[in-house]
Amino acid sequence: MMVSLWLLLGAGVLLASLSFVGERMFLGLPVLKSPKTPLLRMCEFLLAYALFLSFGRVFEASLSQVSEQGWAFYAVTALLFVVAAAPAFIWRYLWKK
Repeated sequence: MMVSLWLLLGAGVLLASLSFVGERMFLGLPVLKSPKTPLLRMCEFLLAYALFLSFGRVFEASLSQVSEQGWAFYAVTALLFVVAAAPAFIWRYLWKK
């Protein structure tokens, strides 16, 4: 159980950072020909969050019965996902080059 929890947390940090790492990468894959727009970065971030939630549901289903979640669960996980993306955001936009 602890291994799957650490894998889920590691995947969350990785997925949260992916939208800010590469200029021509989408979810870590080099598929874009032009640099990302802010709208594309936001869509990539939301897609990464959806992938993170689906990974969590798969891990929960493999360990026990899947529980129903309310709005508070999704609000907290979304804010934690934003916090996990903060180092990549700072590196991308605020770090002096």
